[in-house]
Amino acid sequence: MKPQALLLLGLYRLAGHLLTPLAALKRLEPQRRGFLSPAEVWMHAASVGEAGVAAAIIRAIKRIRPRTRLLLTLHTRPGLKRAAELLKDIPGLELALAPYDLPRYARRAFGRVSPRVFVPVETELWPNLLEEARRRGVVTVLVNGRLSARSLRRYQRIKALMEHLLRGFYALGVIGPLEAKRFLQLGAEKEKVFLLGNAKYDLLRERARDLKPEKARKKLSSSTNWVVFGSVRRGEERMVSRAIRQLKDGSRALSFLVAPRHPESAPVFAESLRAEGLAPAFWTALERPADGVVILDEVGPLLETYALARVAFVGGSLVPKGGQNPLEPAAFRVPVLFGPHMDNFPYEAEKLVSNGGGRRVADAQDLAQKMDFWLRNDAERTRAGTNAYQVLEEFSQAAENYAELVIRALNRLPL
Repeated sequence: MKPQALLLLGLYRLAGHLLTPLAALKRLEPQRRGFLSPAEVWMHAASVGEAGVAAAIIRAIKRIRPRTRLLLTLHTRPGLKRAAELLKDIPGLELALAPYDLPRYARRAFGRVSPRVFVPVETELWPNLLEEARRRGVVTVLVNGRLSARSLRRYQRIKALMEHLLRGFYALGVIGPLEAKRFLQLGAEKEKVFLLGNAKYDLLRERARDLKPEKARKKLSSSTNWVVFGSVRRGEERMVSRAIRQLKDGSRALSFLVAPRHPESAPVFAESLRAEGLAPAFWTALERPADGVVILDEVGPLLETYALARVAFVGGSLVPKGGQNPLEPAAFRVPVLFGPHMDNFPYEAEKLVSNGGGRRVADAQDLAQKMDFWLRNDAERTRAGTNAYQVLEEFSQAAENYAELVIRALNRLPL
């Protein structure tokens, strides 16, 4: 280990030792202190979003190697709850809250689990856990590896330590070329980095296939064509309202659903829509199937509404928020539009544009015009929706790739 890495790791571990007595005073749950169940494969994820990724990979592992004993730990209670929902039918699986990354708890956790393979999900690069795995000779595999530009800048401040940790991995499976480049910048070994895709889409495809949008059908009238503006963010309310006004003026056969990313923003969107002469209704107040303009002021039903849409726009993209997932409407063969700011989904956006399943828009007028084209041309809209779904299909092979990587690690096979 390089001297700088040794110093950084030593300081981190010292801080952990000093914090352990304080943690003990909080009467933490046994799982937080490392009291976990034995497993061959220990997968470690953060919260709700990562629970979906872990679930897809675990299902793939079980399809290939049914008798594998697995443990999945989550940092948050909502994440643990979500994992329990997604994996309730999987035998030979234990779920638990993750231990805190303190030296004593990490040592106890590995001693009790005694895994053959340790599998952090996305960016769960905890030094004590990784160092304990290395000390015990446990094979470590990163799955669905992600590293944003912001995270890269933060980790570069402790590059010597990150290089030490990354070089202890058997393999680093990452979602795309940008992530691969960033891990290499932090010192990962090129021959250990593999581009395997994003496992979140395997679960999305399954959810879309099995979804029954009964709640949405009870809320939204079937007498008009619905256009969905999903996960829109503050700063987009005027552009979305103007686009709806233009589309409304051009056709009386359209209805619109606006889903703020944060439901507490619903009144702001309502005010903006009223300023355009529209009369929005709130989803939670609907007592019978509605048309016109509806604001989805509730978390949860957005995916159902995409299933009923003719065309969709995904928000957080007309303002620099990184964009939202454009493959959610694509899962229902719905063509999708988005703004120029898709930093969180660059591969998905690029592929949708290149194959004709999606389009970039610059502003309210551009959004209304491109939506109007698809809404007035059934054949073009159907073709675009089919192309959009093909993108999802292409992105939905990752869980199997990661499962095979984990199983290779279990069998100690060369890469």
